[in-house]
Amino acid sequence: MKIRRPKLRKVNTKRRKALRKELNNYLAEQAEAFMNHPKECCVCAEPFDRTAETTKTWQVAVKEDKIFLSCPPCTLRAQTAAEQNVINENTSSTDLS
Repeated sequence: MKIRRPKLRKVNTKRRKALRKELNNYLAEQAEAFMNHPKECCVCAEPFDRTAETTKTWQVAVKEDKIFLSCPPCTLRAQTAAEQNVINENTSSTDLS
């Protein structure tokens, strides 16, 4: 009399199927969030026209399920302001030493 063991293949199939379903749901959520992006710059309200050029030059940031869209001039202003803050922090930290 042989003792029958459960097939491991069935367990792995269920695990893979559950993982695939979870990943598909995640992908669907991300695609839906991206399609609901703002239609203008979040800083200066310049309208976003979806063309090849604008999709390459405009910046998209996702933070805590919010999507921020910024045009190239606003992105440049934000980068220079951030660089200035770093420079000011470095000079103020050396003054305290």
